[in-house]
Amino acid sequence: MSFTQSQQTIVVVGATGIQGSGVVRALLSDEYGGPWFVRALTQDPSSGKAQKLLSDYQTTDNRLSLVSGHVYDESSLRSAFTGAYGVFAMTSERYPGKLITEEWELKHEINAGRNIISAAKECCIKHLVFSSLPDTVKASDGQFKRIHHMNNKHSIEQLARKELNGFTSLIPGFFYTNLVWPQYCRLREDGVVQFCMPLPGNQMAQWTDPAHDMGAFSAKIFHLGVEKTKGKAFLALGPRITPEGMAKVFMRVTGKPAVHSPISFEEFGRLSSALVGPAFKEDAIEMMRWAAVAPTDKTCYGAFELEVEQSSEDLGLTASSFEDWLARSGWTGP
Repeated sequence: MSFTQSQQTIVVVGATGIQGSGVVRALLSDEYGGPWFVRALTQDPSSGKAQKLLSDYQTTDNRLSLVSGHVYDESSLRSAFTGAYGVFAMTSERYPGKLITEEWELKHEINAGRNIISAAKECCIKHLVFSSLPDTVKASDGQFKRIHHMNNKHSIEQLARKELNGFTSLIPGFFYTNLVWPQYCRLREDGVVQFCMPLPGNQMAQWTDPAHDMGAFSAKIFHLGVEKTKGKAFLALGPRITPEGMAKVFMRVTGKPAVHSPISFEEFGRLSSALVGPAFKEDAIEMMRWAAVAPTDKTCYGAFELEVEQSSEDLGLTASSFEDWLARSGWTGP
């Protein structure tokens, strides 16, 4: 069967970010069942980041194009989505060019999600794959109600399931790339690398390579097709590992001394809010308070039964271990 270019075109929202660029790379590759034509959505196609994306990933047959669009401007999304087969979408707790000072303002992320869903529906997008997160209010039995950046994504997912016929969610764990931030990892004056996330040393968590794993999983979902994947939630989660385990793996791989020595929840929240705004502080604190006590006999931030992990076996893929990510990224500490 032959396909027109529009039937093979995927729009990637957030294409110049870590997740989005990974999805762009995977879709343009033939490694996961492609190749596809890709429209990389960016606020400014002439920006340095957009032009670098084009330079890094353009194919010999020019299957990558840049398209202007903004998740807070639905008309721009409709223009970008018109004629495409599918969309990979993500939303962010950050608001471009603004620090968030009031907690209610974090709902901006849901507005972005609504715009994406509305544009996808109007443009008859056959398959929307969304980078989601679980409902932590439900998972924690109502104990933690202010992890807005997770719950907002879950709300968007629920709306998409209601409004769209061809929808698939993809849920990552903590991002290994977060280790570049001082609330996760830092270099002490004595030369020791300190894994400092405020978790008990023996508390299991699951992590994800946001570029490689989200790219591979998304591309494979699009390849399998909407009929086989619609309505499903796939978990892109690496093997369980403790903070102490991360320090040990890091030492073995890099040869550098490392320990896990947690900072306070308060310091974690303060540092995490620097990029989003002061209203994000309690969100970040509650996320880590929940991660510190989340039941380890469940998966995905303690939100799902272990059997749900088997859904990703349909893709024939396994998310990256910490050692995989260290080898792939070449990261040797802060």
